[in-house]
Amino acid sequence: MITIIVSFLVGVVTGALVARNNIKKLNVLVEEAKQLAEVAQNELNELKADLEKKPTRKRKTTPKK
Repeated sequence: MITIIVSFLVGVVTGALVARNNIKKLNVLVEEAKQLAEVAQNELNELKADLEKKPTRKRKTTPKK
């Protein structure tokens, strides 16, 4: 009976330590993803600004006969 209780407590402690370690790794990944998303958004805004700056060529209409 005591071994069951002790093994249960060891399992709970081990699970908590593993979960805490995984949460730290997950937080690092989330921060990296946020930084990459910010960089991508900035590049997208720059590309949109470049498209707005370039004038479009007007289509030449052919005279009707």
